[in-house]
Amino acid sequence: MRSIAFAIFTPFYFIKAGLYVSLPVLWTGLGIIGALLLVKMITKLVGVFPLARMHYMGMREASYTTLLMATGLTFGTISALFGFQNKIIDQRQYTILVSVVILSAFIPTLIAQKFFQPSVEAMHAWGRLYRKRMRVLSVEDVGDNGDMKNE
Repeated sequence: MRSIAFAIFTPFYFIKAGLYVSLPVLWTGLGIIGALLLVKMITKLVGVFPLARMHYMGMREASYTTLLMATGLTFGTISALFGFQNKIIDQRQYTILVSVVILSAFIPTLIAQKFFQPSVEAMHAWGRLYRKRMRVLSVEDVGDNGDMKNE
């Protein structure tokens, strides 16, 4: 029931949130949007990439994970809409914030899929390495007779 309610009402929320965006402000606020997007991407890189590398991911896999992690699309639009409806921010600020939130979800996803998407084999290899280093077993690590697989 809950998932049906989300499926029905979520599009209406995003339509309502999108109707408050001012198209003229998009053009005049392009510099601020670009700067905020850059700051958000840098903080994502600083926060996620070292942790991905710490968990034994290769450069490609860590870059992919970093770009896809923590987009904040729902929270960003909800908090911006809350601020706008309660007159904490004006329409110009709302438009800029929503634009940055949407672009910070969209652009990194495109970059990750186009340039950094790892192969399935590479991700399986990382999973085996990670489980081995963490000394955690998975069904994939045990052979048909119950012995450990040697790879």
